[in-house]
Amino acid sequence: MKTKGNLPKAALSAVMVLLLCFPKLSLEGARRGLLLWYQTVLPTLLPFMVCTNLITAMNGVKFLAAPAVPVFGRLLGLSENGCFVLISGVLCGYPLGAKACSDFLDQGLISLPEARSLYAVSSFPSPMFLAGFVMAKARQAAGQALFLPLWKVAASLYLPLFPMFVLAGRLYGFSGIRNICSSRNFGSASPKACFPLDQALMDSIHLMVKIGGYLMIFSILAQYLQAFFPPGLFSVLLIAAAEMTTGIDAAARFLPGASGIFPILWAAAFGGFSGVFQVKSVTKNVGLSIRHYILWKLLHSLMACFFLMLFLYQ
Repeated sequence: MKTKGNLPKAALSAVMVLLLCFPKLSLEGARRGLLLWYQTVLPTLLPFMVCTNLITAMNGVKFLAAPAVPVFGRLLGLSENGCFVLISGVLCGYPLGAKACSDFLDQGLISLPEARSLYAVSSFPSPMFLAGFVMAKARQAAGQALFLPLWKVAASLYLPLFPMFVLAGRLYGFSGIRNICSSRNFGSASPKACFPLDQALMDSIHLMVKIGGYLMIFSILAQYLQAFFPPGLFSVLLIAAAEMTTGIDAAARFLPGASGIFPILWAAAFGGFSGVFQVKSVTKNVGLSIRHYILWKLLHSLMACFFLMLFLYQ
């Protein structure tokens, strides 16, 4: 027990030694992480966070979710609030879908089986990030040898949502909202408390600061991995497992052709452990397991690569 308790202390001591011995790597990793947060994540996520909080507080979920209910409600059996959670995860990017899932479960707006099923598919890279950064790097890796349209990458990334949700529903006992409760009970419930704009803004900023901290920490880790491991598939996967964007950039630079496209898609689907910690930071409900979330993201990354293989080599 004593040895086990000393392991975290020894690990932190080793990290401190690395920071002191390689200050340039630490500085470069921190700089990249904070620039990524400031230039991309903050302007992309903060407005969506504020709007999501206000929409929930004003009981306006049904208006935004209404266009998705005929599709996701019928295909997956989701409630109106469940459709809103799924829309947040697909359109807004990490970690807003997980935050909406946790918040709605805490407020009693969705059931626990529905929340667990949604949590498995709650986090995706946003379409803006996919069409911009991911596609630019994927085409850089592909070069002139391979034609790579956006729809094939997008379909590979988003299509696994449906089989994953069905599998999660069976594992967590969710077979559709009609079999659990009436949509009146969970589809039109109101939040427990409302808050003004300034409170929504402060809550969102507080969360964004935490996300920036995680991005900085894992960007430093990715910088060390880049420096200590020779360029190749193994090092790219390690870097991508730490921080998604750095891993995608490394794959585009070190793995030309199809060998670089699949690690790029793998990284975008998994989200890196930086994304895992971001999701953990917004998950307040004990009924949602971060360990299960990691397993679902690994499955998502493998399925995305499988779908892309089908699209490219059919």
